[in-house]
Amino acid sequence: MRIKFLLTLIIITSGYSAMAQFKWPEDPEKRSDAQTKWTLFSDTEKAGNYDAAKGHLEYILENYPELSESTYIKGIAIWDESWENGKTEAEKEAAAAKVMSLYDMRFETYPESKKDNIGRQAISAYKYYIKDADKTKYLLDLFKLTYELEGNEGFYSTGRYYMQTAVLGYARDIGLTDDQLIEIYNTCTEHIDYQIQKAKSQNKSTKSMDAVKEFVDKKLADLNLIDCNFIVEKLVPEFKANPNDEELANKIFVYAFNGGCTDADWFIDAAKTVLETKPQYGIANMLGSTYLKEKDYVNAKVYYEKAIEIAEDNTDKGKAMKQIVLMERLEGNKAEARKIAIAAVEIDPTLKEEMYTLIGDMVWQSNECNQEKSQVNDRARYIVAYDYYIKGGNQLKASQAKAQFPSGGEIFTEGKEVGDSVTVGCWIQQTVKLQKRPDQQ
Repeated sequence: MRIKFLLTLIIITSGYSAMAQFKWPEDPEKRSDAQTKWTLFSDTEKAGNYDAAKGHLEYILENYPELSESTYIKGIAIWDESWENGKTEAEKEAAAAKVMSLYDMRFETYPESKKDNIGRQAISAYKYYIKDADKTKYLLDLFKLTYELEGNEGFYSTGRYYMQTAVLGYARDIGLTDDQLIEIYNTCTEHIDYQIQKAKSQNKSTKSMDAVKEFVDKKLADLNLIDCNFIVEKLVPEFKANPNDEELANKIFVYAFNGGCTDADWFIDAAKTVLETKPQYGIANMLGSTYLKEKDYVNAKVYYEKAIEIAEDNTDKGKAMKQIVLMERLEGNKAEARKIAIAAVEIDPTLKEEMYTLIGDMVWQSNECNQEKSQVNDRARYIVAYDYYIKGGNQLKASQAKAQFPSGGEIFTEGKEVGDSVTVGCWIQQTVKLQKRPDQQ
């Protein structure tokens, strides 16, 4: 039986070592002991018998600390479960301390794993210690180290915990300055913006990431540390001296946007710098809207066209195209407005009714196209408008346009017949089949 058990043990440990990396002792007796203890530890852990597993874990940590990184991974999971289910504060404190020590031991034994796992330790520590004011500095240092090692590649929600810890540290008066808090905010914002862009490039949902960004922004806004005066006095002079400073421009843009200081020329300049270095649909669209309000249609079109170029989904493209259509119409460029409106519908079919109705309205209102030589020819314009309204599904306006069709008498007097082809000139340049008003049927 003993031989059979040992054979089974060897098979199990050999199979496990194929999945995980093990450093078995060279001494046969110690190797056998390590394999036995690992099997007992692994089996009790898998069976959920964590109390028994803890004893085997301690034995391995004391005698074979370099056996496998899995020792620490499993140990952290076991003691985290003890924290979750701890019945007393003392039990929870002991479990939390054990998890932190296992992380430290893991990183000491396997230094290369620290870069990819320090964030896990930081988030675990946050869970255990966020309510403990005395641990605030420890948490902040741990999150700072996380960003130093993981950069923007770390888990996207890390910024939420770091910002929350910083805000609590500020309230707990642990010596955190305004500038330090703002720097933490900048770190968190840069991280989540990077993760959002990365997710978009992979066609993944950013909903949960957007929530983190909103949380971080709100936390800073609630502190009222940054107002327009702060930006004007501390950041704008530096930006004017270094207008191509991407990082500074981004800070000014974010702070001013959150603070409502978006009417100043320096904000527009900062937004342009950000757009040049980090093209974003929202910024291009905002600049287009800003110039549109000022009736500077030339610049408005430039930035709306940029927004169309940057946009990653058709809804955004359609929104920007619609604004260009409206500007072309205001400037009297009706043919161009029509061309872009039709293109907008092709990009975003949800704009169909609005765009075709707009084209129909332009045709209807083009009295300048009347030659005043033929009532039939002039009124054929309403047939064109009618067709556009029908395309857009606007039955009400289609009915109104139909009421303006040539009368039967007008058609007869001019020697024409219903169904004849009539070309409407001017900017419209369309040929339609002649129809008469409904009351003439």
